[in-house]
Amino acid sequence: MNKYFCSLPWVHLRLDQNFDADSVGTSPCCKFNYTEWDRIKGDNSLKDGINASLNTTAFKQIRRDMLDGNSVSGCIDCYEDERIHGHSMRTSSNAAYPIRNLELTTDYLHTKYIEISLDNTCNLECKMCSSFHSTKLRRRDELLGDYVHPNWVTDPDLLDELDLDRVEYIKMVGGEPLLSRNHLPFLKKFPDPSRLSLLYNTNATIIPRGETRDIMARAKELNFIISCDGIYKYNDYQRWGSDFETIIANSYKLRHGFDNIKWFTFLNTFTLLNLNAYTQTVEWFRDAGIETMSNWGQGALSVAHAPDWYEEWILESNDTPEVRSYFIREKRVYDPIKWQKFIDLIATTDAMYGTRLEDYNPELAHQLYIHK
Repeated sequence: MNKYFCSLPWVHLRLDQNFDADSVGTSPCCKFNYTEWDRIKGDNSLKDGINASLNTTAFKQIRRDMLDGNSVSGCIDCYEDERIHGHSMRTSSNAAYPIRNLELTTDYLHTKYIEISLDNTCNLECKMCSSFHSTKLRRRDELLGDYVHPNWVTDPDLLDELDLDRVEYIKMVGGEPLLSRNHLPFLKKFPDPSRLSLLYNTNATIIPRGETRDIMARAKELNFIISCDGIYKYNDYQRWGSDFETIIANSYKLRHGFDNIKWFTFLNTFTLLNLNAYTQTVEWFRDAGIETMSNWGQGALSVAHAPDWYEEWILESNDTPEVRSYFIREKRVYDPIKWQKFIDLIATTDAMYGTRLEDYNPELAHQLYIHK
């Protein structure tokens, strides 16, 4: 296939809540640019069923562009990963779900891979997150004047429409999936765990036990993505409610608590708040022999609206292809209104939690002081 082809739009089901949490919808994948998806998706709700949602005009156009060898705007992250590293989620998905020998159309085929957010129950208050993904952030969002999302749940019974015998891979995100009351009922939808590969995107604050652990241990393979936001205080300030050393200790327990783990990696999210610690973070994980990937903050904590001095300062000690690509893909242009919202977030959360930025990231605090 051509360099823009990805098998996921034909075999992948990503279920998540729409922004106002009044309906469950579908989207192409976790890497697809969410701003672009909001622009093109139209009505992606499940009011007419999962299959209908996966065959909307937006989905069909994505498949048509891929078949015709055209780039897809929402796939920019994979294109950039391939340019920098030579591989991406697109290339790995094509290897995992090869469908080259089929006579493809713009219609969805069948579900081999499910990605699901069970609900927005979470025990952390990450600063780059919102109440859409964490019930703990409702008070903060209210103080910031942001939209306060209601609690929401994705009913596992929605899957009854599907032929679950075809499902090979399940990725669970959150909220915090290991905290969800729907986690065990969801797992029980699949009568033979030995046929499934399970992937958990978890904050490593919860060690599974009892029947839940038993099912996970019976899976064909078990994989973990441990969410983290840098090292030590850089993480603790951005990923509020977590403790870096506890994350490392619990990840060790998870890693050595199952015999069926195939891969285990950390995912560090870099934003305006901790990007200056990028090089230190990458070196720490490399020296510790721990696999890690990078995630790039979007929205309020994105570098998209940062002033010129911020980019110059970051690149003084973090001039790498990945960091440069982050500024490029976000098309950074200084926006004083959005930048002020970032400053307000720091002030509001410091007042809420009784913290001071300078105690966690003194380098950033100093730069903000001299450029105010």
